[in-house]
Amino acid sequence: MISNRSKKSCLDDFCKNKAENFSVLFFRGKRAESFYTEDSGRYITPREMELLGKGVKLNRKKKIWDSLESRVTRDYVKYTGPRSDSLMRSLRKRRNDLNNIAVEHSRMIVGQFSMARLWNLSIVGAILFGMFSMTMIYKYLGQGVSAGNVIADANVYANETKIERSAYDLSEEDYNSAEIDEADEYTRDIMEKLKSDEKDELEKDLREMVKGYPIEEMVPYIAEYDRTIAAFIVGIAKKESNWGKRIPTLNGQDCYNYWGYRGIRKLMGTGGHTCFNSRKDAVETIAKRINVLVNDKNLNTPEKMVIWKCGSNCEVTGGQAAADKWIRDVNMYFSKVNQ
Repeated sequence: MISNRSKKSCLDDFCKNKAENFSVLFFRGKRAESFYTEDSGRYITPREMELLGKGVKLNRKKKIWDSLESRVTRDYVKYTGPRSDSLMRSLRKRRNDLNNIAVEHSRMIVGQFSMARLWNLSIVGAILFGMFSMTMIYKYLGQGVSAGNVIADANVYANETKIERSAYDLSEEDYNSAEIDEADEYTRDIMEKLKSDEKDELEKDLREMVKGYPIEEMVPYIAEYDRTIAAFIVGIAKKESNWGKRIPTLNGQDCYNYWGYRGIRKLMGTGGHTCFNSRKDAVETIAKRINVLVNDKNLNTPEKMVIWKCGSNCEVTGGQAAADKWIRDVNMYFSKVNQ
């Protein structure tokens, strides 16, 4: 409650020594002779908080619009839309879905490569980019700049000396060809080094995994192949023979057949299984067969490779339950090697 009083009408201690107008605020049982109104601009009112929440920018300057309103919105129409708006909710949901899809795909792509492989790929990419850049520089800048320098020198010293091109100088085509040959040789060296490093890493991983099993002696041969082929060799061998502890034999001798392979040969072991001439022969034969299935038939997962167990019909080799168990057992070690 606000009261306006003068000296003539004073009835209590609100009276002043001389006539004057003053205001008193009564609120919640308290009295205040000095206070700030909404137009003071010294604090944010609940109404302003509501406007700010809707995205309205407030102008707190005084004496605008002929002082009819001390504070008005700076931009007459500036609206961001309430959070309850159905269109805004739909747009936010679509944005979040796209972000989630992008993150998931990036994880799937990165998850297909080991850290060592990603490191090697980054090195190769950097080398190839550098070679391309240098080739462009030599082709479009280096040779032209050199020729320009020679011409300039010739003009300066034309009266003093005569410049002749030596018969032994390389032509521009010969120079570019030599540069390309050198770059190709360097690239081959780098690729061979990276391949050797990856082979050493794979051999180390395999030795740690199969240590103490008969298949350990085959590790150097297995490591000659890429990780997908090696992963199938190791995974199938674990399932079919426990890495060489359950094997077919011929006259009491190891057939080196740790994969249940039944290709027809002159030497056949127990259970109709193939007998190989050596450990190297065994790995090469199995790797060749797996390579055809992976790269030609696209059987690049244990689920697809179950044909190794079932052939054309899983029902005649134990049914679907047995096939599912084969897939799980093979995948246990396939996934560890093929990182």
